[in-house]
Amino acid sequence: MNSIKKYTTLLLMLFVTALTACNKEELNEGKVMHVIVNGYNGSDHELEITLDTTVYKKSIRNGDLLIKARTISTFNRAYVYYTPEAKGQMTVKDLSSGKVVFSRPLPAKEKADFNFIYLDGKELEIPGIAANPGSNKLGFYLHYTESNDPIDIFLYRKDASTGEEYRYYLAKNARPGSWLSVDYVAAADFSTENAMQATNLYFTKAGTTDQWAFRDNETLSMTSARSQFFPLAGENGLVQSYFITPGINQLDCARLFFYPGRI
Repeated sequence: MNSIKKYTTLLLMLFVTALTACNKEELNEGKVMHVIVNGYNGSDHELEITLDTTVYKKSIRNGDLLIKARTISTFNRAYVYYTPEAKGQMTVKDLSSGKVVFSRPLPAKEKADFNFIYLDGKELEIPGIAANPGSNKLGFYLHYTESNDPIDIFLYRKDASTGEEYRYYLAKNARPGSWLSVDYVAAADFSTENAMQATNLYFTKAGTTDQWAFRDNETLSMTSARSQFFPLAGENGLVQSYFITPGINQLDCARLFFYPGRI
């Protein structure tokens, strides 16, 4: 009889231990949030991102997750948390001064995107643009302090077989240093994936097609249109804003939008 009692007690202890372990596993099971920070660091200092208590400091991946000086942000991480809902803030800190220059609460969803432009020691306001179900809204901010001359923005491609040129103007007489928004439905000659693969986005001095807007340099005044994910045929209701500035060896374009499954 004592043996049976001991055996029963042992089984009960094992059951309780197993149940406790399972509960601990459930409690410790992490949830994942996809976090993207779009934007541009216009300062001379590196910026450091923190998600709640997780700091993506310089020692991690040799500093690859810092927003480098005068570059666009490419921060794209899977953030794991162990609470029922995400908590805390997404913050951006200037490593030189130690000052927090941007802060937003982490949302209670699986994907979070933040748009942040840091210019002249402060955050540049990014205006909200209302969606239009019958069209698309494109927003542009041209950051160019060397000139205030007006700029034309257009899509351009040349047919490799026929040599025929196609051009579609997104905006004319745009001024650096201010936001502009335009309605856009995919133009007939730029409406497919194949067409956009061969298309560039150009910035020229107003009224010209070959006088380059930025430092009189073609490379600094154009970029692949495909990499900017412009709306294609049948796509409407999208809102896509861009921050544009000439970099050292290329045109820097920060996409200030995120559509899961599309980009």
